[in-house]
Amino acid sequence: MIVLDRTALRQFDKVRLVGTGVNEIISIHSALDSAEEQGLDLVLVSDKPVPPVVRIQDFRKIEYERRKARKHQKKVTHQSVLKEIQLRVNISDHDLQTKVTRGKKFLARGDKVKVVVQLRGRERDFMQKAWNLIDRFAESSQPCRIQKGSGPTVTCMLEPEKTAKKS
Repeated sequence: MIVLDRTALRQFDKVRLVGTGVNEIISIHSALDSAEEQGLDLVLVSDKPVPPVVRIQDFRKIEYERRKARKHQKKVTHQSVLKEIQLRVNISDHDLQTKVTRGKKFLARGDKVKVVVQLRGRERDFMQKAWNLIDRFAESSQPCRIQKGSGPTVTCMLEPEKTAKKS
């Protein structure tokens, strides 16, 4: 919808004025005059038909409602975010349980969770411990989608249930 003023409407001779109880073809100047009398705007609804369709209404109100709808739509849609949880091989059971709880919260919110176990120094000799740790984390939350071990890092991706079902 576009607000029409006198300079923009010179291309139209006659317009179809629609509204509450009104559906008539009138000259553009009389439509503008009646809009000014009411203190409202002349809004172009569609310029495709001949004559173009216009409506008398408050354009600021329309824009306000559109902004409000867009703002509400932003609140409703949740963008999936990748959250990362880092673990070490020698983590205690309680600390692991805390990280698992945090991971469950992320998954419940709809975020993806990347679990990373980094091995440093002599820990690299115990790669199996890292895989066992990833398995313990995954069994208490959700099955892993991707597991890979590249160098001194073991990674596991967890997805929320609704995303995991689609793929």
